[in-house]
Amino acid sequence: MPPTEDQRPAVERVKPPKAMIKIANPIMRRILGSPLHGLVDEHLLLLHYRGRRTGRAYTVVAGQRVIGGQLGVLTNSGWRLNFRGGAPVGVTLKGELRRGRADLVENPEGVARIYANLIEEYGYEQAGRRLGIRINVDRPPTHEELLELVRRSGLSLVAIEVDGNPAR
Repeated sequence: MPPTEDQRPAVERVKPPKAMIKIANPIMRRILGSPLHGLVDEHLLLLHYRGRRTGRAYTVVAGQRVIGGQLGVLTNSGWRLNFRGGAPVGVTLKGELRRGRADLVENPEGVARIYANLIEEYGYEQAGRRLGIRINVDRPPTHEELLELVRRSGLSLVAIEVDGNPAR
């Protein structure tokens, strides 16, 4: 892929500043677990899991998407590796804690296709903000450019299958 004139890749991953995450995540955890969850349900969920090595319980705020009819989280955060080979999870979604299973999908071709479909759905002008990427070209990125993004940044999908009944 040829770089843009200023030597930036056509598409790159962007993350909010760590200080902002440190402040926002506890607030979002409280909102998602409260009666106010409806304010952010469309975009966020809480993912509850145990660390693969430590067994420690974690709860992370994650941006959620429905991809091919299945709940998923697109991320390159290190916690995603806990789902290689599948793992049980809890998901707080629409104010209810549900049990389920999460699997890490790392196939670069498949993840690049997911990004291409979402960029088409949102429009490339809006997709960057909604997907945590920066599109540095004045057109939708090509499959090859998205494939390079996925490989360079480690983007993957945590596919989540949620049981129908709330957890008890």
